[in-house]
Amino acid sequence: MSVTTYDILIYIHTLLFVYWLGADLGVYLTAKYVADRNLKLDERFRFMGVLMAVDMGPRTSLILILPIGFQMASMLGISPITGLPLALIWIFCLAWAGASWVMYLNTGKPIANKIGATDRYIRITVMLAMLVLGIVSLATGSPFADKWLAVKALLFAGVMSLGIYLRLQIADWIKGFAMVREGGEAADIGNDLIIAALARSKPAALALWTGVAIIAFLGKVKPF
Repeated sequence: MSVTTYDILIYIHTLLFVYWLGADLGVYLTAKYVADRNLKLDERFRFMGVLMAVDMGPRTSLILILPIGFQMASMLGISPITGLPLALIWIFCLAWAGASWVMYLNTGKPIANKIGATDRYIRITVMLAMLVLGIVSLATGSPFADKWLAVKALLFAGVMSLGIYLRLQIADWIKGFAMVREGGEAADIGNDLIIAALARSKPAALALWTGVAIIAFLGKVKPF
């Protein structure tokens, strides 16, 4: 039996879901040590370094799943997005993934801040595009006639919105750690900010994992 290009794409698609969910769990478990006010500050920053490294798994997976998903849908004949538009999606997502890694490898440098600001706008734009794509497809049967694929697009938009929300909580982490460095009363306030941000993140993280799991189910089972 020969291995086709589609078989390889299915494998990569599955692998990306594994890295997305698995690494997200690692981020979640590491976060509690970052927020632990009983640990030394240097130790907490080491955990933060681990967290940011592990988080590159979900970041990269989310981006690369998009072009691979569109490519497989095109190969199955259930998506009209083919040819040049599909090629542009590939180019855009590969550039986006590359920029994400440049941002990570240059953490703390001006270039990372600039890419980070652009990355937020990209995520919001892609989220809205997938939301519209899903809603229009469910309402009109076009461009996606298969309802499971339309729902998958909607859920992907939802998952992206949760990811954006979780990244907004990092702002309180950064502010909190700056206050912890000051020591004294400011450190207590900073730790409270970090712990509160972590508490707000928990339900969003659980909802995100559930959404990713359902997306994977829809893609594999195609129930409707």
